Amino acid sequence: MDGRLLELAERQHGLIAARQARSLGLSVTAERHLVAVGRLVRIRRGVLLVRGAPRSWPQSVLSAVLAAGDPAFASHRTAARLWQLPIEPADAIEITTLIERRARIAGVRSHRSGLWDERDVATVALVPVTSPARTLADLSTELGEAGLGKALDDGLRRRILSLNAMHAVARRFDIAPGRSPKTMHAVLAKRIPGYDPGDSELETWVWETIRDAGLPPPVRRHPIAVNGNRYFIDLAYPDKRVAIEVDGFDVHRPRGSFDGDRARQNIIVLAQWRLLRYTSASLPETIVAEVREALSGQ
Repeated sequence: MDGRLLELAERQHGLIAARQARSLGLSVTAERHLVAVGRLVRIRRGVLLVRGAPRSWPQSVLSAVLAAGDPAFASHRTAARLWQLPIEPADAIEITTLIERRARIAGVRSHRSGLWDERDVATVALVPVTSPARTLADLSTELGEAGLGKALDDGLRRRILSLNAMHAVARRFDIAPGRSPKTMHAVLAKRIPGYDPGDSELETWVWETIRDAGLPPPVRRHPIAVNGNRYFIDLAYPDKRVAIEVDGFDVHRPRGSFDGDRARQNIIVLAQWRLLRYTSASLPETIVAEVREALSGQ
């Protein structure tokens, strides 16, 4: 088999689209022969797999994208899974093509769109995919404010998207199946410039619990200097010297991180800050009452 075909397959999880093979000079007769002798395997209509290539989920997604033809992209919940966003995956692979074409592929849910911009597409795990911001826009109706906010904060923490990118898609897209500009704008209204998603979803929940109770929202990741060392407080009221630390439970977290957090919290107390600690088991009413009491100086 031509070396150029093998090089292409290496860049595509072992896959070759029949149209790509033709462009590289592989005839229909030669393709049939390679399939007959087992060097190529047909896994979808118009998509071939080089024998021996390892199987994977990204490979299955790319096979659907290749079967749809150019341009096509993994999208919606499939894109969310590729970006590792905290969104429940769909049973079927989801792709999007241009509105002029309707792709009918077994086991694949195909969407169409007439609105595309170079900012809307990227590549993850060798798979053409909608950008994180475009992915969230396409799922905004299904996710609702809570789900969209959770996924957006996760993307901000991992720096795979920005508030500017999310604002851009919210401005560009009108209401359409799956897309809700109203939901996007509502989520973004709570994330003003300078917004910090915190280190975890739990930290964001505690921050929102305090804010929604009508109390002044605390500063996130407030730095303090002690004995020449710099430390960060999860949530803080610097003028009142009230510190709030949020402890998430993670059985996979290294012991060193656990011990380091406790040592840091002792340093905060010794620096004469009033320290409050909360976990996922903390009740909202308890958090609000204790923060209010701490701010009152009692």
